Amino acid sequence: MAKAKKKAKRYTEAEKKEILNFITNEGRGGQTKAVAKFGVTAATIASWKRKIGGSPVASAKGGGSKELRAVQELASLLKEIAATETQLEKLNKAYQKAKSKL
Repeated sequence: MAKAKKKAKRYTEAEKKEILNFITNEGRGGQTKAVAKFGVTAATIASWKRKIGGSPVASAKGGGSKELRAVQELASLLKEIAATETQLEKLNKAYQKAKSKL
């Protein structure tokens, strides 16, 4: 009987962020520690870094520059601000609709 393939684990954005932050905070050797701690493969981490603009080569040389980490943090914050503004807009519309019923 053939052995069934193991289904790949899917990581949430929050889990990805936690793992990438762990690597950044650990500095040199952080990716290796993340592989052991979180059970994620180095290839998966490299893929996440490419998607957010980080270079796996830069990470292998010591976690990248402070400027790169700052830019990544700013990009993450801008994304969070945009999502919050969208939610605020929805709440304001709901508020105005409820207020008009008075």
